[in-house]
Amino acid sequence: MKGFGERIKHFRLKRGFSQEELASQLNVSRTTISKWECSKQTPSIFDFLSLCSCFQVTLDQLIEPSSYKPDHLHDFQLLYLTRKRESDSRDDAILKLIDKQPSLKNLLLQFSSLSPTLQKELLTDIIPLLKKLFSALQRQ
Repeated sequence: MKGFGERIKHFRLKRGFSQEELASQLNVSRTTISKWECSKQTPSIFDFLSLCSCFQVTLDQLIEPSSYKPDHLHDFQLLYLTRKRESDSRDDAILKLIDKQPSLKNLLLQFSSLSPTLQKELLTDIIPLLKKLFSALQRQ
């Protein structure tokens, strides 16, 4: 499926968002937005739906309805499934860890109920602390 990155950029600019502003709204990094726009990374279906919400467009509009061909859906599915397999093993490991640790699961559920702005603020504080902790553990 060619052009989804171009469409993301088109709608982002049409709405007057910078990459940083869109990333903040979607709670992803600016680098992720850049990779999507260059078609180097495929957004998840949830990211596509979030993009549609931000841009106030339908999923069809975001995936290029003007050049719709019957095989577009098939192309999209192949692209998404191919890229998804690459991260499945890491995602599975994370899900297993969360499943084995009820306290972590509860914390993540509480975190997910916060506003995206508050999530971003907390992550700004938490991530450096975790990096320091893991660095200290590796030195032991």
